Amino acid sequence: MIALLWGRSPKTSDSDPIHLAIAAPVTGLRDIAAKEMVQSVQLYLDSLNHNGGLNGHPLKLLVFDDKGNSNTAREIPHQVNNSRALVVLGHLNSVTSLEAAPIYNALQIPAITGTSSEDYITEAHPYYFRTIFTNSVQGSVVALYMQRALNLKTASIIYSDDRLGQSLDEAFETTFKREGTLKHAWKFDPKNHNVPAEVNLIVNELAADSNSGMVFLAMDDIDARDFILGIRRRGLKTSLFGSQSLVRETASKLFKQYKEEKQQPGYFLNGIYVPSPLIFDSAGIDAQEFASHYQEAYGNLPSYVGAAYYDVARVAVRAIQEAEIQNTPGSQQKDREKVRDRLEAINSRNVAVKGLNGPIYFDATHDSNPPVRIEQYVGQHLISAPVQFSPIADLSGVDLDRELKAGNILRLNYKFKDQYFWRQRVAYTGIDVNKLSRIDQNKSSFTANFNVWLRYIGDDAPLAIQFPDAVTNILNPAAPIFDPKKPIKARTLDGLNYRLFQVAGEFKNSLDLRDYPFDSQKMTVRFLNTSLSTERLIYVIDAVGLKLPRTDIEQQKGAFAGLQLWQFKEMQYAQDAIRSTSTQGDPALFESKVQTDYPGFSLMMRFQRHTLIFLIKNLLPLVLLTLVAYSTLYFSYSLSVPRILATCSVLLSGIVLLLSINNQLPEIGYTIALEYTFYVFFFLCVFSIVITTIGEKLDKSGRKKAVQRLNLFARMFFPMVVFVTVAVFGATYSNSLI
Repeated sequence: MIALLWGRSPKTSDSDPIHLAIAAPVTGLRDIAAKEMVQSVQLYLDSLNHNGGLNGHPLKLLVFDDKGNSNTAREIPHQVNNSRALVVLGHLNSVTSLEAAPIYNALQIPAITGTSSEDYITEAHPYYFRTIFTNSVQGSVVALYMQRALNLKTASIIYSDDRLGQSLDEAFETTFKREGTLKHAWKFDPKNHNVPAEVNLIVNELAADSNSGMVFLAMDDIDARDFILGIRRRGLKTSLFGSQSLVRETASKLFKQYKEEKQQPGYFLNGIYVPSPLIFDSAGIDAQEFASHYQEAYGNLPSYVGAAYYDVARVAVRAIQEAEIQNTPGSQQKDREKVRDRLEAINSRNVAVKGLNGPIYFDATHDSNPPVRIEQYVGQHLISAPVQFSPIADLSGVDLDRELKAGNILRLNYKFKDQYFWRQRVAYTGIDVNKLSRIDQNKSSFTANFNVWLRYIGDDAPLAIQFPDAVTNILNPAAPIFDPKKPIKARTLDGLNYRLFQVAGEFKNSLDLRDYPFDSQKMTVRFLNTSLSTERLIYVIDAVGLKLPRTDIEQQKGAFAGLQLWQFKEMQYAQDAIRSTSTQGDPALFESKVQTDYPGFSLMMRFQRHTLIFLIKNLLPLVLLTLVAYSTLYFSYSLSVPRILATCSVLLSGIVLLLSINNQLPEIGYTIALEYTFYVFFFLCVFSIVITTIGEKLDKSGRKKAVQRLNLFARMFFPMVVFVTVAVFGATYSNSLI
């Protein structure tokens, strides 16, 4: 057993910690995914602990190693039961979740998995909850996608004769046969000692039938590797659709030892479609920020596994927060029961937990049924497929018959339940900055010249974009900043319309100047499309076209070389959206809680101000004025009038200096960091005047020792205040001094 406290533990309070458990294959074959599970949960708990924990209690994570092994997985619930943990996050795989589920049920320990998709896990175990789609949903959506997105009428399936393959096969066959022809349904035994012979037999039969259609590989990634090898090496042009296992972090490494892969990375996986719980290129700003924070904390980008367990942690903490637990050794069993009940109460969109991929809430079988996103391999990289299916949560206000006939809405019926989807187009989008020449903090704007491109299927609706922050077109002030009819390149590539535009203009941008002049600022270029909702169209990050993740930081800096007062730090692309609650005057919507999200895209660039240059240019006069104010403390009290006049002159000069600096800034309603230094300076000036007044009276009364003590105090207190001020600013902003 491994049961340890993982990661950093920021100080919160001396209150008794609230414990959560995570079950992961820390020393198993998927140890990388296990590490990501733990780190993502810890990242979320750290953020809460940094702000005081949960109701004053720090949150601590206990890690249990199931080794990815069935026998070990059966031991984990007993180990958790002997700990203080109130809820289990995990397991990673369906196999280990299935082994542990009945024991969690017997011990009445609530558990939440973000990655185990086997239907039976939650169907038969009321203490288990799931935030990923099930195998049944996955198989059904794959069949629907083949028919409605890829326009295929014929397909085949190769499935493993185990729980995974059987559940995928049943759902796939049931759905596909309604409107298409299932040419072949090959089955193999993954436990057979002679699997290579079975693989070879199936591949031979596939090669003999050129009309087999696209093939769905309904199996684990290890078994899928053998079939992909056989199909590719036979030179077959068969299109393949993998199961969700092929988006695992191990997928691209399955082929690394083969010569074809060494010569051409991505040779085996290229072109394969796979279902996924989350795709970062089409994920919203919350998911992008999570990825950025994860990379900052751990040095690498997360996969869907990290995102899944970050969300699982959110759900678990929400349940604990609402459970009104006592958190004592004697209340442990009751507390677990309360947490389980609160998880079950998260049962509608109205009480959903905000997740990285949308709202999370559970149905009657404790499944959350998130969207099934479809990815496609381009070499070794996974990108969003050009068509997605977006689940419809509320059909009110939708003309269902009309949209079904138009093909905009698709219906999926499985297990006597109808689920509806919008047909969602994907526009691959990129923005490359040619030059950002000016940041005007007084006007809260910046001037930029950049290229923006889009690749999409269908009509030109994705080009109906607006730049809401644009002020003027700097190349032609009389022209709009963006004209969809004037691309500098336009052609069709691989079935996708490609359009390239050049945009040059001045853009408004809100600035946060609280830390001025030690501040960093985010300059954002964004566009929106209000002609279609996000259910119908999304703009995704063209990771391949942008060559992400970018490592050419010096080359990127070239676009910002003209900014002498700023240093470029990073850029971040994200899907964007704007929400409208307007009824648009439709009487049918007057009483509804209508809200429509419109798609967009953004590029955020972060810059750090060159603080040292600013301080030298602007604060050197303040330093000199401070020295003058301090020197007056050495004047004789017989010169009290000149002494006070000198200090007042210094004080007035400081006020003028502050006003001149503030004139460089826009109108703001808060105090900036720099102003605090002036407030200290003004205090010292007033302090000097008060000392002069007191000292003059003491001197006239002949109290020489009191005068000496006053002088000593003043001459020590003044520099001490200066030193403390410099020390505080140095400690606070030392990382910003560039």
